[in-house]
Amino acid sequence: MSEEFSVSDIKFKEMSEKKAVKAFQEDGYFDYQKRSMRYGSKLPKDSIWATAPATMFVAFYNDKPIGVVGFSRHKGGLLGAGIHIREGFRKKDGYVGVGKALVDKLLSKKGSRTLFINIANPRASKLYLDAGFKDMNKEELPEDVREQLEGITYTDQFQKWIKYSSPDWQKVLKREV
Repeated sequence: MSEEFSVSDIKFKEMSEKKAVKAFQEDGYFDYQKRSMRYGSKLPKDSIWATAPATMFVAFYNDKPIGVVGFSRHKGGLLGAGIHIREGFRKKDGYVGVGKALVDKLLSKKGSRTLFINIANPRASKLYLDAGFKDMNKEELPEDVREQLEGITYTDQFQKWIKYSSPDWQKVLKREV
């Protein structure tokens, strides 16, 4: 079934990462996990990326949590806290626009702060780049974040660092799906 999502179809709720995970679990879905669980052995579970308190935006469709995206505040910027679309509601499942709605929500809430994202999924990378994120080097990250990443290699997965610095997210919201 191919379905287009419009802004009126998806309702967002802002919550902590713990509450976001709980919302999915209470609905019987356990594939979305806290950052400290998702990062595995490649990034320390006590790193800033995994432990800085996150603000999550959970997308609901017909009262069912179908996606989540978020960020954590760190010094003068923001660190991406991940994006997840529930199995069964992804583009390959015939649902179009959930990812775009999640990224648009993230951009609408980030304000003028620079948002740093670490992507481990090529499809998610395209989603963010289509929204106006730019490739970057790890050297552009805050020093304490860079120090935590020192010596870590990602030989078993795709890895990309991107950022979004423009406060003019309204231009991005007008892009095509």
